[in-house]
Amino acid sequence: MKANLPPPNSKARALFLKLRALAERGIDGEKITARKKLVRLEAQFDFTEPDPAEIPDLFHGSFKRASKARFVCSFASNEIDIANAVKWAIESATKIPCVYRDGDLLAEATLGTVNRLKPVADYIAHSFRALIETFGTIEGVSGADHRVFVMGLYDGMMKEMRSVGQALPSRPGSQKTRKKRKPAATAPAVHVHPYTVALSLGGKIRFSAPLEEITAELAAVSLKRLT
Repeated sequence: MKANLPPPNSKARALFLKLRALAERGIDGEKITARKKLVRLEAQFDFTEPDPAEIPDLFHGSFKRASKARFVCSFASNEIDIANAVKWAIESATKIPCVYRDGDLLAEATLGTVNRLKPVADYIAHSFRALIETFGTIEGVSGADHRVFVMGLYDGMMKEMRSVGQALPSRPGSQKTRKKRKPAATAPAVHVHPYTVALSLGGKIRFSAPLEEITAELAAVSLKRLT
């Protein structure tokens, strides 16, 4: 993204497409006028990112249920949070029931649907693993922050953002207790709330953004932590 330029809203993007068409196929002075307006518009917005409406959703299309449960993917015993995210995502987006058997995720779907679900499940799981690993390298992140972060990834991916005024998930050290106050060094070190950060990243996962782009965005959060 170009430095300091916001992404275009729907109105600006529609104008951009119209001006670009005139700049390429206009007649007489239309081309020159359109090109000048394009320059001014591109100085206001960053048009390098693709239009979200043109990016296919991970779960676009139809999915068919079947009575037989078929293998989708596997998870290690310590990946229960990732496994649940994949399972819930499939069930919520496709209405296909899923079940676990000895670490394997199975879906009650036709063979064709399962073949579509496999790369989707692998992409979600791989993205969650990479982002969780990167998040864990930020100084001051705790186990409770990890839980909130994964929650945000899932909600962002499934477009289940909290409504205005609804409290964010609590973070370690944020709740009042009667215990003796801990040293300041034990307080959360991430300035931006993990859930809020994860929402944006989860949204990118839903639309198959390159993993390098998503992890780079998360890595930038480490620069915003409290010293």
